[in-house]
Amino acid sequence: MTRTGTITRSVLGIIGFVFLLVCGICVAMMGFVFSFDAPHAWKGDVRAGFIFVLVALALVIAAILLLRGSIRRLRSLREASMLERRSQL
Repeated sequence: MTRTGTITRSVLGIIGFVFLLVCGICVAMMGFVFSFDAPHAWKGDVRAGFIFVLVALALVIAAILLLRGSIRRLRSLREASMLERRSQL
């Protein structure tokens, strides 16, 4: 893969991280809301809230793994360019 392709893939990974993190936060809030009773809207269910929280946790973990991969790719590009600069001196 070219340098531009690696940078593009890393940037898309960082954007995906933000998207998954926001989705995880929204799902966690939905789990919190569904676990409590509301007077005239619905009957709260702890199991539904727990499932939403588990899905939110999975989304956050996936987001962190995606970010770590993107950072590694960008760091390897930086190290490769520093080695090229040293060899030119």
